[in-house]
Order: sequence, then C-alpha cells, then structure tokens
Amino acid sequence: MPLLEIWIQAIAVSAALLLIRRLCLLRRLPLPPVGLPLVALLVWAGMGSLPLPPLGTSYRLWYAISDDLLLAWGTVRLLIWAAVELPGGLGWWSTPPKLLVQLLTLGSWSFATVLVVRHSTHFDLVGLVTTSAVLTAVIGLAAQEALKDLFSGLELQLDDDFGIGDWLEVPGGMRGIVTSITWRDTTLRTVDDYLLVVPNSKITAEIHTNRSRYGCSCDRFTIGLDYDYPPARALALLEQVVKQHPKVLADPVPRVRIKAFDESAITYELQAWQRQPGDRAMLDLRSDLLEQIWYALKREGQTIPYPVRELSRRQSAVPADLAQLPNSEACCQALAGNGVFAALDHDQISQLVAGSQLLRYGPGEAVVVEGSEGESLYHLLRGRVEVIKQVEAGRTISVRELQAGDVFGEMTLFLDAPRSATVRTLAECLLLRVGRPVVRDLLQESPALLERIASLVGARQAELDNLSQEGSEEQANVLIETMKNLFLAVRGG
Repeated sequence: MPLLEIWIQAIAVSAALLLIRRLCLLRRLPLPPVGLPLVALLVWAGMGSLPLPPLGTSYRLWYAISDDLLLAWGTVRLLIWAAVELPGGLGWWSTPPKLLVQLLTLGSWSFATVLVVRHSTHFDLVGLVTTSAVLTAVIGLAAQEALKDLFSGLELQLDDDFGIGDWLEVPGGMRGIVTSITWRDTTLRTVDDYLLVVPNSKITAEIHTNRSRYGCSCDRFTIGLDYDYPPARALALLEQVVKQHPKVLADPVPRVRIKAFDESAITYELQAWQRQPGDRAMLDLRSDLLEQIWYALKREGQTIPYPVRELSRRQSAVPADLAQLPNSEACCQALAGNGVFAALDHDQISQLVAGSQLLRYGPGEAVVVEGSEGESLYHLLRGRVEVIKQVEAGRTISVRELQAGDVFGEMTLFLDAPRSATVRTLAECLLLRVGRPVVRDLLQESPALLERIASLVGARQAELDNLSQEGSEEQANVLIETMKNLFLAVRGG
C-alpha cells in the first residue's frame, strides 16, 4: 500500500475517533476509548511505511503479530463501547457496571489473541492449556480465591442491593459509606475516616444491611426521664422536640415510645429518620436532639435522673452563667421599653412581670410555629431568633432576624389570631413570656388601659404593614372591639 494512502487512512480514522469523543463529551455520553486505537493506528502506519531492519523470519512474524494484536484489541474495545456502554448512556438500558465492561474486554481480548496467534502462526493456545492437566490444576488452585471475589464483585455490581454512597453494615460490626466496588473488594469509609476494605466474597456469603436503601436512614436511641414526670406529657414534649428539628424528615413520621420502667427512670425510645446517611450524620443529629431535649426539660422544671439510688434530695449544681438570670426589676425595665406596654406605669409593669415566665431555649428550637394557636407574646431578653414564613408547601423563607429587646407574638396575644410565622432560635435564648391571663387581669382592673394598648398595638401593626393613616385608624377600631370581646367579656359575666 502506498505510503501516502496509509497515512491518509490513519489520520482520517484518528480524526473521526477524536470527533466522536468530542461529541460524546458535549452530550455527556460515555466517552469512547481512543487511547489504544490511536496507538494501534500509529503502529500500523509506522510499520507499513517504514522499512524494517534486516531481521530473521521469526522476528518479522512477531512484528506482524504485534501489529495485528494491537489493531484487534483496539477494535474490540471500540465495539464493546458502541454495543454496551453507549446504549446505556443513551438510556436504552441501565448503565453497565464497570466490572462487567472490564470482564467483557478481557474475555474479548483473550479470544482475539487466540484467533490472531492461530491465524498467523497456526499455533493453538487453547489446546495447549486444555491438554495440560497439571497446568490447568495449578491455574485453578492459584486463582480460586481471586475467582471467588471476582464473581462476587460481578454479582454485587449486577444487582442493585447497594451502590456508591450507600450506608452499608456487614457482620462483625463493620459499617460505613460505600466508596468503591472493584472486582476483588468493596471499600467503606467509616465515621472515623478510616478506609475499611471488605472482600466481595464475604459480603455475598453473609447477611449485610443497607441502612440507606430507601433514600433515608434511621436512628433510634433512648433517654430516661423522672418517674414524677407524667408519661403523656413526656411523650408530647419529646415528640415536639424531634418533629421541630429541620433535619428530621416528616415522612416517615418520627416516633416516640415508652420502652421500659427501669430502676431509676422511665426509659423512652426515640426513632427519627434523616436524609443524609452515615454514622457521622446520625451522631450529629442525635447530639442536637439531646441538647434540645435538655433545654425543653429545663423549661418544664424537669431533670434527667441519675441511674443511682439517692437517700437524700440531691442539690442541683447550676453553672454560674446559667444562674445569672435577670431579676424582677431587670425584667420590668426590659418590658417597659416595649412600645406595646408604653402606656403602663411601674406597678402595672411589675404585675405583668410577676405573672410572666422566664424561658430558656437552645439553638435551633422553634419557639412558635406558623399556624398554631397561642395566647402569649415573647420578649427576647438574650440571644437571636429567626422569623420564617412558609411561601408554599415544603418551602420556607427567612423574613428577618430579631435581637435582644425585640418582641413577637403580640397579635396572637391581643387578637387570638394564629401564629403568622415560625420563630426559631439561632443561639441560646432567654425569653419573657407574657400570657393572656395576666393581661386579662390587668385590663379588668383598669379597663381604661385597653384603648391605649389597642392604639399602640395598632400603630405597631400599621408600621409593619405600611398602612396609611386612614387604614391605621380603621385597624385600631377593629383592634379595640376585638380586645373588648377577648379581655373584658368575662367581667360582664
């Protein structure tokens, strides 16, 4: 074949391969293997155009066999890509596992090698292996374990029991996130960032657990609460804490159960599902829930009992930073700075504070939930909170952030309206909760205060809603009538 024709054919085929690879890259399809075919074309063109040195017949034969083998291997690899990998990328069937592609390539190369050698030298390699019983036995015994892992790896990749990124648990206490599945073993990343290598034959031979097979993972843990705390209230409190955490899925529904009446406490079991798999994510969520449960119990005046028998009442040692709560006078000064209560004198403010509660919340807790009923407002003494509104099903936005000195919930207190937004803590917070009963007592003692408070509440609401003067007056009138029905109706009865 003329020299020019050889190189034109080689360049044309090489350009076609590179163009196909570029198109696949743009369309995000499996890339064709061009490395081996390009090397085969280069060797073929070089051997066809360059004069060979004066060698013996046997050496020329091996040169020819090498050229034929490279062309056969490159062609086989391209055919496997076109027949197996490309249809999977086009969606004609599922993407084939890498191990299957590697086995097909290895088997096809072996078959092509036998054909090329047999055609060029008339030497039967298959017959040599099959007729040698000793060689067959040696190969079979040496490759026994490797073949077992090979077929196990092929089984794992062909099945969909687990894949890369799943949270796998195998016998012996070994578990982690699957990072790779090769022909010999499966590697897991543990919670301590160790690489755990498990032979494929061990996974297929024993029972394994895929803890994230259905898109979420579950965690179950227990906590003991005091026998004096009614179980119904304890279940409600624990369920509220678990459900309000943003990482806990609403479906499946979190569950709280009474597990046992133990020696020093009633043991409750909490079960929650989360999207992110792995021991690290599970431990982080568990830590958040336990922290928030502690704060919720403190607000209820409850503690987690020690698992010991006490012969005398234990004196709780409160940390110094937690013991420094604002006194009554400090609360009065804080509440007096609230524009809603600007019409009250010192004695009336003191009466409100005496009937209110100091509440401590941990980071990430929901103080109020949008759409829920309530009968109190909250004055933020310490910390920061975030106001969150639901714009559509499953999507919320952050409206604003409140600092110490801000107030929320006044519309629910004075108008008996549902909560208009969810308020979630961003740090540990201390709040003063002013309830409707103490406000009702105050207004029934001094009915003249009602219109003054209604005017202040209306002005505050008009400022938030950007209402005109006329609209503000109309809203104030509606507020007065509503508050009279809510706070002074009992007086007439």
